[in-house]
Amino acid sequence: MEKNKYRNKRLRYPRYLSSSKKDNLKQITLKEESLYKPLLVLFVIFLFSMIIIFPTSIFDDMIPNIMVFLRRLVAWMGLSAVATLLILPVSVFDIELIRIFSSIDLYTNWYVVFVILFAVFSDTLFAFIGYRFTKTLRRLFARKAKKSDIQKSNEKLQKYGNLGMFFFSCTPLPFTLAIYTAGAVRLHRKWFLTAVAAGRLVKYSAIALFLRVFGINLIELGQNLLTSIFG
Repeated sequence: MEKNKYRNKRLRYPRYLSSSKKDNLKQITLKEESLYKPLLVLFVIFLFSMIIIFPTSIFDDMIPNIMVFLRRLVAWMGLSAVATLLILPVSVFDIELIRIFSSIDLYTNWYVVFVILFAVFSDTLFAFIGYRFTKTLRRLFARKAKKSDIQKSNEKLQKYGNLGMFFFSCTPLPFTLAIYTAGAVRLHRKWFLTAVAAGRLVKYSAIALFLRVFGINLIELGQNLLTSIFG
C-alpha cells in the first residue's frame, strides 16, 4: 500500500521541464522579433537613399535646398568610401575638400568647419568598416598593393600601435593599407577609431587653415597650369 501511495504521489506531481520549454519558446520568439529591427532599418535606409538619389521625388518641390544639401552629403560619403577603402594614387575626397577649402568667396568659415567635421566622421566610419572586414576587403582591394608599402605599414603599426595609425591618418602615408593592417593585427578598436579621427581632424584642419589664411586656390592654379601647357 505504501508503495502504491508513493507511486500515486509521483503521478500527481510529474516533473516536467516547463521552465526549459518556456525559455526555449522565449528564445525562438526573440530570434524572430530580432529580424524586424534590421529589416526596418534597411527599409528606412533604402527609402532615404531613393529619395536622395533620384531628383524626381515630391520632396524636391517641398524642400529643394535641403534635398540638394542631403545629396551633397551622400556624394561626400561616396568619395570618402572610395578614398578610404580603395588604394588609389590620389585621394578623390581630398581633391573635393581642397576645392571647397580654396573657394573662399563661395564657402564661409563655418561651412568649412562643418565640412571638416563631416569628413572626419565619414572617414572614421569607413575606416571602421575596413578594420572590421579586413580579410574580405583586403582580398578585394589590396591585392595589387606594393610589397614595400605593406611591409612599411606592418612594421610601423606593430612597433607604434595606434600612435602609428595616427600618423598614417594625418600624413601622406598609405592610409588604406594601414587600416587593413590594423584590422589584421587587431589593434585596440576604441583607440584605433580615436587615432583615425584625430589624425583626419589634424590633416583636414591644417589644409583648410593653410589654404584660407594664404588665400591659395589650388584648383584655379591647376586649371591655369593646364591651360598654359595645353593651350
